[in-house]
Amino acid sequence: MKASTASILIALLGTTQVYAQCVEGAREEISPDYTVQYKCDMLRVGDTHRNINSAIECAALARDAGATASTYHAPTKRCVVASENGAERAYPGAICMVKVEDDPFVDDGDDPFALDCEEEKDACLERERLLKADLAASQAQSSAGKADSDRLKDILASNCPTQHSKYGIVAGTEYKFWCTRYPDAAGPKETLQADTMEACVKLCNARSWCTYVLHGTFKTTCQLYNRAFAHGTSPANSDSLWNSAVKKI
Repeated sequence: MKASTASILIALLGTTQVYAQCVEGAREEISPDYTVQYKCDMLRVGDTHRNINSAIECAALARDAGATASTYHAPTKRCVVASENGAERAYPGAICMVKVEDDPFVDDGDDPFALDCEEEKDACLERERLLKADLAASQAQSSAGKADSDRLKDILASNCPTQHSKYGIVAGTEYKFWCTRYPDAAGPKETLQADTMEACVKLCNARSWCTYVLHGTFKTTCQLYNRAFAHGTSPANSDSLWNSAVKKI
């Protein structure tokens, strides 16, 4: 009775060990030209062989028969060498082994279109040139956009009548703006043409001696002065001829 029990345990352990070898998707080389991939609990129909001791032995039978698949059932030690068009179905405890076909597109490491060193260098330099050109174009576009934005801020900071008696910064220099009010208009040091108060003020910025400007309300005359005038003082003259801007010094 004890011997019988021991035999049963040995058989069960052997079966468990054999089946434990089935790892879904795992591959095993049966011989250099025959590698199989495991499919657990699957059977592919074909010719049955008895008293086969292992899954590897079963796969070798399939290889020798020119078959592309086989199924091993450890509890019964049976091996099914799959027919060419054998159906496949689920079967608990079965180990189906399917031959892995050789890759017809094996990379032999030789690229007939590979560039030589000089060609690679030239191609790299050309890519660098194009990238630098793209970068320069992007930077120019960004700079142009910033310049437009800065000019718009300067125009708004010097615009009449909204900036009347208010301080505003134009191109980094602060002025107080007076709309239709202005200091003494006589004797400008320099008279120029400017379409806007913003442009007139920038002409003043470019001259260290300039203290205030008058810009024509209805004309493009820009008069620059070097006389001292307190920026916080309201100009005495008032009419529709001139707007003025006094530099905050």
